[in-house]
Amino acid sequence: MITEVLAALRALPAIVDALNALTDATTAAAASARREEKDENIDDLIAAARQRRLERMSEPEVDGVRGSDPGGPGGIRGSSGDG
Repeated sequence: MITEVLAALRALPAIVDALNALTDATTAAAASARREEKDENIDDLIAAARQRRLERMSEPEVDGVRGSDPGGPGGIRGSSGDG
């Protein structure tokens, strides 16, 4: 009986090492999953921004809206009414 207890005690460091390895692997897997999810979210945001840009570029430009005439309504010059 004492020899069995001693054998079990000798095995404890190996058991602890195995548990630490499992914990490390689990932590690495969780970190990888989080990283992949973040990468997918970034890809989705970039795709949405590109789509908005394409839509904006395909819209016809309206005079005065995008600064085509700085002296016109909403422009830089003349906004205080002094011309």
